[in-house]
Amino acid sequence: MKISYHRRRKIKTRRIAIRELISNGIDDPKELAKELNVTVPTIKRDLEAMKTMSEEDFTFAKRETSQEILDKKDEILRMLDDEEYYSKNGDINILKITKELKTSRATVMSVLNGE
Repeated sequence: MKISYHRRRKIKTRRIAIRELISNGIDDPKELAKELNVTVPTIKRDLEAMKTMSEEDFTFAKRETSQEILDKKDEILRMLDDEEYYSKNGDINILKITKELKTSRATVMSVLNGE
């Protein structure tokens, strides 16, 4: 079953709040449920899920600043001047650029199109 973006965000926010409350000394599921205005079974499900979550799962991704975007575009332009990022038949290896910069294909295509 697919869970909507907003529901996933709500769950993640609640789990971050649970972790913070636990670090403040509140660890009883009934107290946590009362504090967060949810049911005890929901808290128990979250506590069980939190055992397998990594540290990265407890943070939200930050948006890039305009300067970081400009730097990334400059880096893509530099890569387009390098023969290493072209295939043997002369086509641009977009996949190699996206993997190396950890960016989307759309970002690379926008630079290629001069946007």
